[in-house]
Amino acid sequence: MVSLNQVEEQLKRIGCNFRFWGRPEIRELRNILVQGETIAQCVNGRYEGGFALLVVTDHRLLLIDKKPMFLTLEDIRFDMIAEVDYSSHLLEGVIRIMTPNRKLTFTAWNQGRLRALLNNLQERITAIRHQYLQQQFQPQQNAGQQYQYQYQPSPSQHYSAPVVGGLVMQGSAPRTMPFSPYTRVPLIMRRRRVPKFY
Repeated sequence: MVSLNQVEEQLKRIGCNFRFWGRPEIRELRNILVQGETIAQCVNGRYEGGFALLVVTDHRLLLIDKKPMFLTLEDIRFDMIAEVDYSSHLLEGVIRIMTPNRKLTFTAWNQGRLRALLNNLQERITAIRHQYLQQQFQPQQNAGQQYQYQYQPSPSQHYSAPVVGGLVMQGSAPRTMPFSPYTRVPLIMRRRRVPKFY
């Protein structure tokens, strides 16, 4: 939790000066931010629940909707974002943020600020994914070289993964590609009992 003065200073630093619209959301923002977390961009607008404040910090994406006796808070981590779309019209801009289990559509009248928020969000997502891939590929390359010298399967022991619905099921065989949380979505399989006629 940070003080309201610290929040105001961070907003002034990025050029956001909300005097009338979004004041309840800014007061609520001081309860959400943790020590050391800085605001990168923010914009006022509306989503399916009404008026809200969309904030990008150095750790996450926040949607804050504060009304009397009503609070909606969405905390979206950068590594959970699968896709970001942007479109602009005559008087407003629209950003669509997709995660594996949620789609957020946010509309803002200040297209320049929304575009700056989009650019900042894309930079942070790209940096996190690049860092993740570097961490994953380095151990996999080293492990792959050690594995190649230690284990040489015979042709009769060749492993083939079963294919289910176009997806390869991963078993006890070693993985050649690193696990990616961005493309791996839970798979729901349903079985339907077919009556037997004798």
